[in-house]
Amino acid sequence: MAKKASMKFDVDKKRKIVEVRIDILSEDSIGCDATFTLRQRVCVKDSRPVHESKTLYRHSFHTTDRSLTLTFPIDRFSGFSYDGSQIDIEYEGFLKIDDGIFVDTKVSREVTHQVLRKPKVRVDTEKLVEPKDRFNLFTNLRAIPAKNQLATLGLLVVGLIVILVNTIIGAHDQMVPESQVFLYSHRDSDGESSSPLGKSLTGSGAVGAAIWFAMRRNLRKYMTFEMHRLPTQIGRTSSVAINELIYGRSRVDLENVTLRVVACNLEKGQYVRGSGSDRRTVSFSEPVQGVLLYSHRLDKLPGKKPIEKYFPGEVKFKPMFDRLYPEQKISSTHGLFVYWEVQLLVDKLVDQELVARTDPLVKEDFYDDGN
Repeated sequence: MAKKASMKFDVDKKRKIVEVRIDILSEDSIGCDATFTLRQRVCVKDSRPVHESKTLYRHSFHTTDRSLTLTFPIDRFSGFSYDGSQIDIEYEGFLKIDDGIFVDTKVSREVTHQVLRKPKVRVDTEKLVEPKDRFNLFTNLRAIPAKNQLATLGLLVVGLIVILVNTIIGAHDQMVPESQVFLYSHRDSDGESSSPLGKSLTGSGAVGAAIWFAMRRNLRKYMTFEMHRLPTQIGRTSSVAINELIYGRSRVDLENVTLRVVACNLEKGQYVRGSGSDRRTVSFSEPVQGVLLYSHRLDKLPGKKPIEKYFPGEVKFKPMFDRLYPEQKISSTHGLFVYWEVQLLVDKLVDQELVARTDPLVKEDFYDDGN
């Protein structure tokens, strides 16, 4: 089928406008209603991706002429194209002509709009944001109140029993005919073959993760660790003293303690796994572009005293704005996000963390290099 229309984009940064030239190439498409739509799109880099998009600009018109030029402000783009580790963010121009011949004519074209490019940070971002927690269960239990000790042990026992029973059921259902299974069928809802043991192990993994998160909340009760109210605005030149950022007290003396403030971008998206009744949408949040804003280590931190008095200095936010991309949220599950947190890494005890709000961050300062 012959091409019925074409589009050409021209981004004029000096005039801060975008021009879209639309050429109608077919007589059948003259005198029809048409709609041009500009979308921002997150493309997930996976074999079974779940993409997401949002509409930035829409214009309806009648194709009275063979050529039409649409002009709109450059800020309709609301950011930049992004080529990341797990996602791409791109812009797409989409033209629909209601010519009613067989199907409506549709023309789409990707638009490249690169406003800025940040330097790559040579650091393992995942290890920076999620450092390995080196703790001893029995040492940690002795450091927390009795009620939290009981709750932790109770969760551990219940979790082990549930996982053991579930795994036994899965192994049983794997070896017996379909008519004798207890819980896990040999086929999914589409009638395709599936593994009962695999299903039970997936369920056991989910139970184990939930039990661990609940246990970790109790194991952190060896101290209080809180964040002060943040300033209403945090920009490139902002700095906050540690004693104005966090506060807390430990029930026991702490050894080999490091206080860190870290920041990163998060690439968020979704993909599909499984099939039939096992088909599920998986959300991911991949840390990239990590930066260390503050770090101070102490051999010993006395118990029952304000911890903020023992950590000198301040957090300077300039490296965050220099190295991270500004947020590009397409939805709550897709896009590029900014994330920062305060970590208290403690030898032999479960680490503490405080996730900070990002709404005080001045978005414009991610674009401005300060010069």
